[in-house]
Amino acid sequence: MEGIDEAVKTTDQPIGGHSAATLLGETKLLTDWIDPDSVQVQNTYAELTKGLSSTEDKVLACLRYVASFPYTRFVRVNTNVAGRTFIQLDAWLTPAEAMYAPKTNCANRTYLLASLLRQELPAENVWACLGNLNNDHQDGHAWTYVKLDRNYILETTNPSVKNKLIPVEGVGNLYEDIVYVNDVEVRAVPERKIREPFSACYNCLPFLSDYLDRQLCL
Repeated sequence: MEGIDEAVKTTDQPIGGHSAATLLGETKLLTDWIDPDSVQVQNTYAELTKGLSSTEDKVLACLRYVASFPYTRFVRVNTNVAGRTFIQLDAWLTPAEAMYAPKTNCANRTYLLASLLRQELPAENVWACLGNLNNDHQDGHAWTYVKLDRNYILETTNPSVKNKLIPVEGVGNLYEDIVYVNDVEVRAVPERKIREPFSACYNCLPFLSDYLDRQLCL
């Protein structure tokens, strides 16, 4: 894993009216998915960290909360607005919506956790990271990257390592970082691509445009 210092700031935030992530096909920036200003997020953070003094304890409390959600690979959402139904087979939820969802995936968990941690840490110390998990095969994945006394990965999906602060220097090439997002900016490691489920067409396009606008793959 390269780390945030190797990622380059970019304005190429994948947006579009044919978004595969948004509920109504609306246009959104990647930075919109991290929402520390949400009242629900702020209230939940206050409840989770009540009585805790150290930053590490607060980080772990938020991590345990998000990691406890039931998991699903794809979040299917049916939305009805004024009699018109929108069906999204794989939705990214806002952090506030994710807290009420019966099941969440790695992306939704990561955005929620990053939003919670932004109550405690500055933007430059908290990143939602989108990349590849290289285990027995390669899949698109999302995790949270934080800077404390060291640089850590926070894993909310893998049951064997969740609820822990994982030092970045110990993960080797298991986590292949590509895109870093917080509520302020987006950075990307050059010349890397994200695999399924973030890519619907197996590396046909760089960055995340193929996920957020699947018509590009047709």
